[in-house]
Amino acid sequence: MSAETAPVFNPQTWNALLAAHASKGDMFSTKTLLIILDGIEKLDEARSQPNHSIVVTGFHTTLFERLQKSFNNPTLLKEIGLIYLNEFRLPSVALKHFDLARQFAPKDRELEQLQKTATLSMAKQASDQPTHTGIGEMASHKPEVGNMIRKTTQRIDVVEARRHLTEATGEFKRKQKVFRSTGRVSQKTEPVADFGVMFDQARKLTLQTDFAGAAAILAKAQHAGAPKEELQAYYAQLGLTAFDHGRMEEALEAFLITRDLGPETLEGWFNCGLVYQKIGRPEDALASYQEAARLAPDHAKIWCNISAVWFEVGNYEEAEASARRALELRPDYARAWDNLAATLGALNRLPEAAEACQSAIRLQPAMQSSWFKLGVINFQQDNLLAAKEAFNLTGDNPEFFAYVLFYFSMIEARRGELDEALQKLSQARAADPDNELEIPALKEIGALCTRFGRHVTAADFYEQITVKVPDDFSAWLALGAAFHRAERLKEAGEAYGQASALQPENPLAWHNLGLLASDEGRHEEARDCFQQEVLLSPDDAKAWYDFGLSLQNLNLQEESEEAFRHAESLISTLSRRSSDLSAALSIVRRLNLGERTIKTE
Repeated sequence: MSAETAPVFNPQTWNALLAAHASKGDMFSTKTLLIILDGIEKLDEARSQPNHSIVVTGFHTTLFERLQKSFNNPTLLKEIGLIYLNEFRLPSVALKHFDLARQFAPKDRELEQLQKTATLSMAKQASDQPTHTGIGEMASHKPEVGNMIRKTTQRIDVVEARRHLTEATGEFKRKQKVFRSTGRVSQKTEPVADFGVMFDQARKLTLQTDFAGAAAILAKAQHAGAPKEELQAYYAQLGLTAFDHGRMEEALEAFLITRDLGPETLEGWFNCGLVYQKIGRPEDALASYQEAARLAPDHAKIWCNISAVWFEVGNYEEAEASARRALELRPDYARAWDNLAATLGALNRLPEAAEACQSAIRLQPAMQSSWFKLGVINFQQDNLLAAKEAFNLTGDNPEFFAYVLFYFSMIEARRGELDEALQKLSQARAADPDNELEIPALKEIGALCTRFGRHVTAADFYEQITVKVPDDFSAWLALGAAFHRAERLKEAGEAYGQASALQPENPLAWHNLGLLASDEGRHEEARDCFQQEVLLSPDDAKAWYDFGLSLQNLNLQEESEEAFRHAESLISTLSRRSSDLSAALSIVRRLNLGERTIKTE
């Protein structure tokens, strides 16, 4: 067995080791193995590229085999990192290994210098090479789980999508090879040898990223009667290379011609679907995938991607059905489980969504999008420790990094750790100042400050929200409540007024305005506010009780007694619906009509 094909360089070898430790709940080893597996996958991807210069030797094999047996060894991690840096030219992988080694050996000063060297090498590599863009997978102060999963989870995994394209292009090449082996020759007048010259020119222009030039040569060959099997393979390679360089329009054009040359083959339709999805044309992506599914109804990947598009357009029922169809065809398809988890989360079926995440993770422990979803779901269910562990296992994936920091801030706030919550908030803002999770994080911290009785500080956080999102009703309401509790009644009234103007049909603002007016002795205004509240919320016993108090303050005894009787009748109705006395008493205690309550969402 050559070093090139040694099992230790096969991602599945490390995936199996990772799965074994993850199943034992060994989070320490799991995190280490996630980083090592990420490096193996990047190495595998780099070696799959044409004209790569990576040479794997027997020495490398021996070193990686030693790492497999002792993966928490900082010396081995450092040596492997040096190979990634100096020989494999993968500085981002090297940096992760150096970072990990330094966690195990914090006194090793050489590692600090190696971290800097790897960072500088990454910067140089980024400036020297064109950006390669893959198809990205589009996930109250408690963010609604489906919405967060929708906003923060990629739609199609970059590596998975790139692998799909490679597989499709490889299929065209296979057909091209079969065609050549049959000895069939086009009957057009153009000599076959001329096609070979033209195809060679197209290939060279494609590698030089002169996609327009390559397309022109291929169009000329097509016009001259070149065999369609040959043309399909070269157009597919053109599309794939354009895709890798972020030239989506040229990629799409090439794949469309590939499809038109062979409308009966699914690869052209599938590739067009991937690019349509990348450029934000979900209707066209769906049409392409559905035609591919018609041609190959038992192809699990097609149904998985159909699920992703349905999810993107918000049709969660179809997204669920398509994901389940993919899993019927291939129960071990981790990506389909991940798509199903996203869909179930969006439908607020959280226990099922968590199970789907765990199924994906069991099959592919390094699937960071599933770990992220699992973190969101656990956070929504207030399983804070489980959420934190899941978020930790997303690693330093840039897609999730800022989101995870914001979630950590909210987790610390719920745990009552204000200083830690503020520290994580600061880090998260530095990572992404425009992240949509900033607002929920500020609300969590504001709520914690309220619990601690630090109402002015709470008001400051809510005010930051209103500056960024002036139409956030709940922020204005909470800001008013914070000022109200701090006895800054003028500012409270202004904030409540803003909330009421934003949602005049919402009874909460009218309730708080009524309390404020009553506190300031404006009893007629208080009555008007509570009257508006009962009109908007006629089944709210508490609202009727407060309305009665406001009438009592105006010496309107008959009217106030009528309001109180109405509140009592509502409580009696609720109590009669309960099957036992303890439940009825619980309802009465929960309403607690005599308590003065400033309301927030």
